[in-house]
Amino acid sequence: MNRRPLNSLALSKAITGFVNFKTAEGLSERSVDFYRRILEHWAEFAGNKKVVQITDHDINSYLVYMRTEYVPSRWSGDTRNLSPKTLRNIWITLCSFFRWANAEFQIESPMKNVPAPRFQKVEIEPFTREEVARMVKACVYSRVADTTYRRQFAKVCCFDKGYQFACSSIFGVKNFEPVVK
Repeated sequence: MNRRPLNSLALSKAITGFVNFKTAEGLSERSVDFYRRILEHWAEFAGNKKVVQITDHDINSYLVYMRTEYVPSRWSGDTRNLSPKTLRNIWITLCSFFRWANAEFQIESPMKNVPAPRFQKVEIEPFTREEVARMVKACVYSRVADTTYRRQFAKVCCFDKGYQFACSSIFGVKNFEPVVK
């Protein structure tokens, strides 16, 4: 066999293998793309290293960079720092990558010495029936444009999200079946 020693496994090759593994696992295309983008960005930061050369210091440096210096390029143009939850997601991705590398190549994970970024779980308060009714009415009675499609969209959103009671009283519909055009 013509195998390279494990200590020469390039980070870019390992990332490709990990992404292929996640694809074969059956993860959604969006999840696999998320993993790939995070790992490629990290590899760009880490430089041309071999996987076995990555240390907990390298990972911590990357997380500090992402928390303090990195300027995100968002569609909205917003350049605020990444949220603590996003940093936690990056940490989780790196943990997953090194767990795979350990299982696949018996490479020791530097993540065991990297603390997980803390974040506060935000409680999301659901809309009340009255709030949903006001939003739907705003869509239905808008004078800005023809509301035919807007009404249909409002119905789909309401019924799709489980607000059948509120929407049925607003639209006067008992059994909703969306019209697809």
